[in-house]
Amino acid sequence: MIRFLRNRLLRDTATLQVGTLLNALSNLAGTIAIAYLLGAREQGRFYVAIALYSLLWFVLNQGVHTAAVAQVAAATSRGLVQKSAAWLAFVAKAYVVIGLVLAAAGWLLLPLAGRHLFHVDEEPIRWALWLTISPLVEMPRVVAGVGLQGTRRMLPFARVENAQELARLFLVVSGALLTGTAAGAIAGTLLSSAVGSVVAIELYRAERRRVPDLLPPLREIARQVRDVPLRVGLPLGIKMGLVRSIDAIATQVLPSLVLQRFGTSEWVAYLRIAQRLMAIPLLFMQGVSRAVLPALSELVGLRDMDRFRRTYVRATLISGAVGCTALLLCVLVLPAVLDLTFPRSYREPVWIAALILLPGCMVLSFSIANDTFYLATDTLRVGVLLCVAGLLVNGAVVTLLAAQVPTTGVAWGLSFTLATSVMHHVHAALWFRRRARAGPGGPAPASDRPATPPLPAHTDG
Repeated sequence: MIRFLRNRLLRDTATLQVGTLLNALSNLAGTIAIAYLLGAREQGRFYVAIALYSLLWFVLNQGVHTAAVAQVAAATSRGLVQKSAAWLAFVAKAYVVIGLVLAAAGWLLLPLAGRHLFHVDEEPIRWALWLTISPLVEMPRVVAGVGLQGTRRMLPFARVENAQELARLFLVVSGALLTGTAAGAIAGTLLSSAVGSVVAIELYRAERRRVPDLLPPLREIARQVRDVPLRVGLPLGIKMGLVRSIDAIATQVLPSLVLQRFGTSEWVAYLRIAQRLMAIPLLFMQGVSRAVLPALSELVGLRDMDRFRRTYVRATLISGAVGCTALLLCVLVLPAVLDLTFPRSYREPVWIAALILLPGCMVLSFSIANDTFYLATDTLRVGVLLCVAGLLVNGAVVTLLAAQVPTTGVAWGLSFTLATSVMHHVHAALWFRRRARAGPGGPAPASDRPATPPLPAHTDG
């Protein structure tokens, strides 16, 4: 026990694991409440609106969050607080720019995509347009979260996320109860983003009073927003963002929209609920993942690639073993859980969809630090190419199966999509093998070749 408490990575993992579990329980409670308040059809329309907005968000999102966490962690390991402030200012500026572009592009593109590509009704399209202001509302929370996670202040970071999720639960359910439609739930989602930003800023300030030499002041971050150049951080963010965005589009966005086109809104709800239930066991690896990102980034900052390899492999194997075990236990108890929680009409379709997703989820449970690996080894371009190829193949498979089997075809295609994550492990194994053969005289690791030039620290002229 003493050894556990002395291991910072394990402490960070446990902290984030508890916070993630609380978020998952809150999310599940909201899903159940909406099922009773709105019914399968309206709940499906709610998910379609979110998926339609998310399609544009993931296309425009440049991965600034993940890239900035890695850079803040590397800067913190060297005691460069000014550089951390510059990267946080970069996040704030990038989110404002992305938010403005998203709001403008949304009003032009979402109606066209919704009507002509996915046959979405007018109301879900209008709700998706409301959500386009989310990045501007969430910007303070994102900046504070990057600062806390990058400096490994995991307890306040988890509190920020828990507060956001509890606010979302209360406001979404309240909106659905008051209006009886998904419009109220969408309004609750937007309000919860504003609440999360307020809470995040207050917790950031409180944590900075505890460690003033670690976290840069908000005033310093704000002063650097005008001067920090987007072109310095965006190349790294674009590569990192593409890896995550393509994955999210393939697993979260396109399945719902394709199912809306070939199936029904009810089956959109059933599949999304099955995805959420099967994601709960995988939460046991999310805490590890979010703690590993800054930990591995610190090793990159310290230029210790041998420890990076050992940590990456160990974390991947442990998370996969724990994830697979949790998934099998979940499948065993799922019928009883469905009987106790959801309306009776949900039981059979959700159970069938969950069984179909099981093989893909088991393979996915080993994918804990793929993006961190690409960042640290300076092979993000390879990761992007693999993701693009996977999106094309997986999108074709999902669409073909949906056209043939309008109810469960998308679930089969999605399970195949999740299983293709194994291609990233194949690339990692080949990279480590090539580097081992190259020996000391081989290519320098990415930590010796910065992916981007350093952001300038603010000066008063």
